[in-house]
Amino acid sequence: MKHLFKYISFLLLSLSLIACTGTVSSVDSKGEGAGHVYVISEVIAKRLMMAAMKSEFNPQDIKELSAPKIGYHSKVQWGVDQDTIELTALPAQGKDAAGETVQGYVFSAEHSGTAPAAGSPTIERLLAHIVKDAETLGSTAKFTKLLN
Repeated sequence: MKHLFKYISFLLLSLSLIACTGTVSSVDSKGEGAGHVYVISEVIAKRLMMAAMKSEFNPQDIKELSAPKIGYHSKVQWGVDQDTIELTALPAQGKDAAGETVQGYVFSAEHSGTAPAAGSPTIERLLAHIVKDAETLGSTAKFTKLLN
């Protein structure tokens, strides 16, 4: 019986530490900004991402991603569990309303860790925030492909 209790305790602890991940993207046909390329510069993309991140995190906790990634990351806590949140801009190509090929960015938000109950809603809010701002500031085009 003592061994069974240890086994069950170990199993429950192991299951609670399994990392969960999730990603939402402005290219996803069912998400925010579905299928859009935002015709903006890298500088504007970074400013939009920082504004979105500041809406969810303490500015001191936001870190820039290492090149070649363009974006930021931070952590969200839920009880003893923690998720890492990444918001990235991906260079992309699209077709504008006139059928011309244009370049811009699509956005992706990802969470990973042991707190999906906190991470999943956070990335949804981040993507909604950045899509709203990007649509206000720049023109959109129909997504055709990622660059690089």
